[in-house]
Amino acid sequence: MPNIPRFICKQMARIVPGKTLFGLNTPAFLPFYHTVSNSHLAHVLNYPYRDANTFESELDYLLKYFTPVSLEEFHENPHGSGKKFHLTFDDGLSECAEIIAPILSRKGIPATFFINSDFVGNKALFHRYKASLLLNGLLTDPDSETESFLAKHGIFRNNLLKTPYHQKELIDQAAELLEIDFAAFLKEQQPYMTKSQLKQLHKQGFTIGGHSCSHPEFWLMKKNAQFDEIEKNMEWINRHFEPKIKAFAFPFTDHGVSGKLLNKLVKKQICDLTFGTAGLKFDSVSAHFQRYPVEMPGDFANNLKAEFLYFFLRKWVGKAKVNH
Repeated sequence: MPNIPRFICKQMARIVPGKTLFGLNTPAFLPFYHTVSNSHLAHVLNYPYRDANTFESELDYLLKYFTPVSLEEFHENPHGSGKKFHLTFDDGLSECAEIIAPILSRKGIPATFFINSDFVGNKALFHRYKASLLLNGLLTDPDSETESFLAKHGIFRNNLLKTPYHQKELIDQAAELLEIDFAAFLKEQQPYMTKSQLKQLHKQGFTIGGHSCSHPEFWLMKKNAQFDEIEKNMEWINRHFEPKIKAFAFPFTDHGVSGKLLNKLVKKQICDLTFGTAGLKFDSVSAHFQRYPVEMPGDFANNLKAEFLYFFLRKWVGKAKVNH
């Protein structure tokens, strides 16, 4: 069922100038991406990533209306006035070092890269990226045996990319049937950044933050397991990069994460800042902020204007805050 208010906002955004919307008082504006590539990435069918030219044009649009700030600057004044943005990237994919960072450096845009410590150096592959490789294989060369095996477990092409962490073994088994070798893919394609690439980003002034160890769905985890996953990931980040601001971005979403846990992370000095993915919204926890997912279908500028319109609509009806 379509989100009718969002649909209306997208239509209205076509006629409302960006200057009008972006100059109004809103929560912190925190757009995030995953990757940028001029090539087909079989492991990233999960979202519409940009090519380099499109990415640059979107950055230019942001720079027209907003001032980029570092994570340290954001931490000093997260609720301050003025149209500022802090840019972030999830998952630690290799294009972050090879394509994204050079563009950001040339344009003078600081950013934070949120990293899954289990994947650094291509030691393992995110279960949803495995699912993407599997779907790509089925689309390229359909195989009835593999599809029948998946169907027995309620997994079909239309929901394959949403396969949860606890079913990752099914993806591994289906990949064997389709003769997809994830270990070979990691070795040959090297989809993730190495530790040395991350250290170079850090040396260049970019921030390195945590994104969990293995990118699980937190809403399916027990509370103690949620804390342990974050603590272990942030220990790895702190040991290798000693960031001035200890930041963690929840994978997928912060749905199912309690305010008690978020406050515990700050109290125990595991994190200075944490982030969700609910878009342009306020949050009930003072050190927790919501980011805006850029990689959506449709026109970038219109999507962005619609997000701001949607915020003001929700604010008008008293629903512009995420409560934990």
